[in-house]
Amino acid sequence: MHEPEASVFASKADGGLGQPAQRTWSALKAAGREIVVEELCQAAGFAQRTVAKHLEGLAGHGLAVQGAGGGWTAAGVVQGLPEPRPGDPALAASVP
Repeated sequence: MHEPEASVFASKADGGLGQPAQRTWSALKAAGREIVVEELCQAAGFAQRTVAKHLEGLAGHGLAVQGAGGGWTAAGVVQGLPEPRPGDPALAASVP
């Protein structure tokens, strides 16, 4: 299976998920564990409706998986992007 390229986060006009979805994915990846949508909203700095749309797109690209308990975890690696770190300034807040 090949890993998605960073172009998965190209603008929506260019067929990608967009940079806001990249921020949501970075927050999810930085968590390093399953987190619920409310936690992800706080970490990424987006409203629940926005995060839900991002998660739908991320799941469609194999980058997010919903657990049995309803939380989400990051899946996969995007080639060409650095690994997110907790407290990364690109995130609105760090995930506990």
